[in-house]
Amino acid sequence: MLFVILLGGRHPKAKIEVHDVVFVNAQNLEGTFDDLRQEWFGDQNGLHIDSWMQVDGVEGWRVEFSDLAPASGGPHLYFINVGGYDSKAFGEAHDYMLLVANSKAEAHAKSKQMMSDRWSERHTDAIFDVDDCLPVFSVSGRYINLVKGDSRGVLRFNKYIVIPR
Repeated sequence: MLFVILLGGRHPKAKIEVHDVVFVNAQNLEGTFDDLRQEWFGDQNGLHIDSWMQVDGVEGWRVEFSDLAPASGGPHLYFINVGGYDSKAFGEAHDYMLLVANSKAEAHAKSKQMMSDRWSERHTDAIFDVDDCLPVFSVSGRYINLVKGDSRGVLRFNKYIVIPR
């Protein structure tokens, strides 16, 4: 199962909590903890999960792991980080999307259509092919393959969970 996890924690050069997104293939959330610790760039003390997505499928495509690389020119799973500004809040607001597209340019165009209109100065902060974000040690050299078909979709959770040492 693909997990997309928003980590929070401290970094020696930061005054406030910092965040990053990590992608892990695991059977369950607890099965991601070792990979999350290995991927985190900051202080291990206080490392925690703020949110996560459990991804079985996106836009009518099942997410499966395979030893075979996906076909070139075929659909890929993209992660998009979009941002903007809410006039009633301090700082930049963010949203995170998973989209299926045949190219980074197509993913970018699709994400623009889905951006929230509640923000001003909406923009894309990052677009990644999820295959390029998976740590090799977590997938044993396997790739994401998208298979047309039914799935449970994407389950989203917001909950503070300290990652035990």
